[in-house]
Amino acid sequence: MKAFLLWSVVFSVIFLLSIDPLKAVEGEKFLDRSLYDFETIDGLKIAYQKVGDGPEVLILIHGFMGNSTNFEYLFDLLRNDLTLIAVDLPGFGLSEKNIKKPLSRRYMAQTVAKLAEKLNLDHYHVLGHSMGSEVAMWLALDDPARVKSLILLDSPICLSERNSIPNNIFTKVGLRLIFMNYNFQKKVFKDMLINEQNFDEKYFLKNYYLAYQTPMEVIFNLAENQDTPQLRENIGKISVPTFIIWGEKDEVTPLKSAECLLSAVKAKLLVIPDAGHLPMIDQPHAVARAIEGIIFSSISNRP
Repeated sequence: MKAFLLWSVVFSVIFLLSIDPLKAVEGEKFLDRSLYDFETIDGLKIAYQKVGDGPEVLILIHGFMGNSTNFEYLFDLLRNDLTLIAVDLPGFGLSEKNIKKPLSRRYMAQTVAKLAEKLNLDHYHVLGHSMGSEVAMWLALDDPARVKSLILLDSPICLSERNSIPNNIFTKVGLRLIFMNYNFQKKVFKDMLINEQNFDEKYFLKNYYLAYQTPMEVIFNLAENQDTPQLRENIGKISVPTFIIWGEKDEVTPLKSAECLLSAVKAKLLVIPDAGHLPMIDQPHAVARAIEGIIFSSISNRP
């Protein structure tokens, strides 16, 4: 009986894993690579999408296991008034996956800053979503003269974290099943990240394909070099105009986390009704209006 149960588990795992690459290949069909540009930063190929030609530049930074397409619902809404630079962070999207250096949030911020410099962007606004908000905060701390405003979208900065992940075969298999399994990721996306009625199969498949390319080594590198505690110690030093946007129904980083963030940094909070952890997908028009209001009001209020 025990042998039967063991083999049942083994075959179940094999079955689950076997459909993943097929779904990833299916998702690749929905990815338009012609929309991407690439620059080499610190020896790494960094992918980004440039959208619009407005007078103000907004750099968009995605979250954990995300990529630049997380913001695509905003592209057409903002392209007339802003120039958008949506970055694939090192290890994610179409950017370099073979990362030898410590992949801290601060290092990723430095990579974004060097990309901006290479694109001849002297001043810009920055929006970071989820983990990307921590990258954005480091960018604002390290280069405040260039950052005109900082927008934090559903930030996890107040959540507890693990500083390390056991690096063994069991952990790798477990993480592989969690982060790369199609059925599990689809359920998480529909049930936790967005409102289910906004789920789009083609969009999810495209993102699943991109997430499927991220190796476990990147996830271990991130966990081993997490610098969130150091960021918390310095967050009060942020000097650029700061704004917080939050999905009212966010289950990953609940709204109470926004209150915690407000106690640490001087900022204004805007709550997006009927939106989850990805408000730019649930309520793109509301988020786009908020972004435009923030950027153009911050310009008019600058001395």
